[in-house]
Amino acid sequence: MSLFALKPILSAIEREIETHIRSRVPLTEEIAKYVLKSGGKRIRPLLFVISARLCGHETGLELKLSPIFEYLHVATLVHDDVIDHAHLRRGKLPAHVVWGNTIAILSGDFLLASALELAASSGILKMVEILAQTTSILAQGEILEIMKTNILELDEREYFEIITGKTAVLIAASCHLGAILARAKLEEQNALKSYGHNLGLAFQIIDDVLDYIGNEKEFGKPVGHDLKEGKITLPMIYALSKANSPEKEKVKQLFERRKEEDIFELINFVKEKKGHKMAFEKAQDFVKEALKAIEIFPASIYKDYLMEIADFVIRRRF
Repeated sequence: MSLFALKPILSAIEREIETHIRSRVPLTEEIAKYVLKSGGKRIRPLLFVISARLCGHETGLELKLSPIFEYLHVATLVHDDVIDHAHLRRGKLPAHVVWGNTIAILSGDFLLASALELAASSGILKMVEILAQTTSILAQGEILEIMKTNILELDEREYFEIITGKTAVLIAASCHLGAILARAKLEEQNALKSYGHNLGLAFQIIDDVLDYIGNEKEFGKPVGHDLKEGKITLPMIYALSKANSPEKEKVKQLFERRKEEDIFELINFVKEKKGHKMAFEKAQDFVKEALKAIEIFPASIYKDYLMEIADFVIRRRF
């Protein structure tokens, strides 16, 4: 996606993100700003602003509230990095490597609390309710992923349950709450929620595809990271569906060992079976569903932006 046309909105979002990070403890503020400046396209707050404006709300409040979605997102990343013992996040050292696990976790909690505090300042009860529900689903998604780690036999249904919880629910909420802020019709609210949900599924699938075909410089973390952590994603699920019994047995042995050379073989297996291509096609299907959901809206620059973002999700490389 060309971000040039969206630069003024993104710049305004960036200013708001920094404005609301205030703490009585200087170290807390320092860590929060460190993790918030670790890259990222600010897709979630951007979707909130665009969704609100698509529905006719452009008062400035949509910008003020937009950091909610980045705070929530980054809080989950900070916690994930601790759980996964990650050594790299978007090309930088994660917070837990720099400051230790305890402080990193508490900093993630601070970002989460900041998001909910900002939401409460809106005076819109529905917004707080949906964010509370979203936060609960995010936590359950992460727990489910941990429960399913090291299970090679993970099926497609379980995979989508995981990524709905860990990714799609927050992107859907970003769009949905933009419409709620604008007091849009229920049909419009549901359309934007559907757009966000399908976009979120596509976003995570592409993320998982890049774990097989990306590179560390572009992706911000080592390729094969999910495999090393024992996480089975859609490219592997699809590759295994095309494998015969001896091939499945070999994959099982490689997956159980997961040494450096084993990871390399597993990546090659997925590529040979075209699991990454099948997963990419599935992501394309979800993007089509996302675009179909917003057909109810008349032509506008904000509808164009949502279409461009959907295109970016499919084409992104980091």
